[in-house]
Amino acid sequence: MSELLVYKASAGSGKTFTLVERIVKLIQVKGVQPESILVVTFTEKAARELTKRISMVLRCMSWKA
Repeated sequence: MSELLVYKASAGSGKTFTLVERIVKLIQVKGVQPESILVVTFTEKAARELTKRISMVLRCMSWKA
């Protein structure tokens, strides 16, 4: 593991947006395989929301390409 990041902030501060942006960059720009990325959330609802947003961004990016 080359890098470990921890995001700790209050509700509505943009944590999910920041994570989505960073994960999409890892996949699209750096060529990291999605299966090798670990994200830990406190709830299953948060994990589903994160997965949904990442999928949506990646689909939009591939549609525009």
